[in-house]
Amino acid sequence: MSQKQKYLTSIILIFLLAGASIYGLVKRNIDLGLDIRGGLNVILTAKGTKKNPVNKRTMEQALFIMRNRVDKLGVSEPTIEQHGSRNIIVQLPGVKDAKKAINIIGQTALLEFAIVQDKYQGQDVEKLNKALEKKEKVLGETLMTGDALTSASAGFDQEVKAQNSYIVSLNFTNKGADDFASVTAKKNKNKGLAIVLDGKIITAPNINEPITGGKAQIEGIDTLEEAKEVALVLQTGQLPFKLEIAQQQQVGPTLGKDSLNAALIAMIIGFILVALYMLIYYRLFGLIAWASLAAFASLLFGSLLLLDIIMESVGAVGISLSLPSIAGIILMIGIAADSSIIVYERIKEEVREGRSLRSAIDVGFSRGFKTFLDADLVTFLTAAILFNFGIGPIKGFAMILMVGIFIDIVVSLMFKRSVLKLIAINNWIKNPALIGIRGVNSE
Repeated sequence: MSQKQKYLTSIILIFLLAGASIYGLVKRNIDLGLDIRGGLNVILTAKGTKKNPVNKRTMEQALFIMRNRVDKLGVSEPTIEQHGSRNIIVQLPGVKDAKKAINIIGQTALLEFAIVQDKYQGQDVEKLNKALEKKEKVLGETLMTGDALTSASAGFDQEVKAQNSYIVSLNFTNKGADDFASVTAKKNKNKGLAIVLDGKIITAPNINEPITGGKAQIEGIDTLEEAKEVALVLQTGQLPFKLEIAQQQQVGPTLGKDSLNAALIAMIIGFILVALYMLIYYRLFGLIAWASLAAFASLLFGSLLLLDIIMESVGAVGISLSLPSIAGIILMIGIAADSSIIVYERIKEEVREGRSLRSAIDVGFSRGFKTFLDADLVTFLTAAILFNFGIGPIKGFAMILMVGIFIDIVVSLMFKRSVLKLIAINNWIKNPALIGIRGVNSE
């Protein structure tokens, strides 16, 4: 294969890849980030104890439980992932009631059964909880926990229909049923059995007779929504440790849409201004730069789409375009244009030093490529550090830079160099003024 054929093959291959990228983008969209489509973004920090330390096993358990809870909330396309050793990032698109969502996701859901101390027998739940807040010894030792449950469901309390009261029905395992029968045995008859959720007494009914059916219920819940929330957190299991909110952000869909429109306008204006500058200043080389930028943009989005498909196929969190990601794309357009400028200026310098245009293109591209390759590698390393230590949108920004740098190098070697080499081999530029140089011979 001759040199001309190699260069033509490289150019055709770039066009085919760019076309495939455009086709892929038409068939499948890249998801938008939470800061654009609106929703809730929370970073939760695990707080372990000696009994329940934060480690790899308990973090995996917490992630599994939280994903189950989010699934039952019905949130579409949620993101729940671990960052570092103690942080969990939760992104819930379209969520309006942030407080409710956080309560359900981050609630420890430690269910305990304990006998009310003699001193507090007969007192209502409100008084019992006030005594608990004062650190008084209201309850005896924990006799059972939620680990003995097989299911929990919300319903209407048929026995107190007039009071609009709701219940959560509990079903126990075989061992749990035996333990519950023991708890409600004759020795505890007429005593209050407190059902405690995360340190708060929900109800404390009197034990009238042993309960042997392996079932129980939490009574006195005011709304069906609250009953469903309690049932949900009990059904999905107890978190192995407490979670504290380290950072919380909620973005409305209107604000996200306005931000997206502003970012897209900035990207389009930036692309047009760069293209116009290249055309006016470098003329024919400007056309090559414009084609390079078009190929670069197509391949960048195509690469992101391919990464998104690959990540989802292996069960990882897919790629989404956030505002920092779009900022990274705008920045990469500038970097890609800068790589063309470096090469073109090197070629012009070689021409001014007396080389023929053909020789100047050969030498100028080689020297210019080495210069912007060094700059690209430094940018890539910086982005890699950001990606490794960043969180959420920062990772997205860094990933755009890394992918963009790689695409820029590929386009420069396969497309830009090939076009310039063909121009040099065929001596297509007779007048150096076509590339912004006057009074110089092209031979």
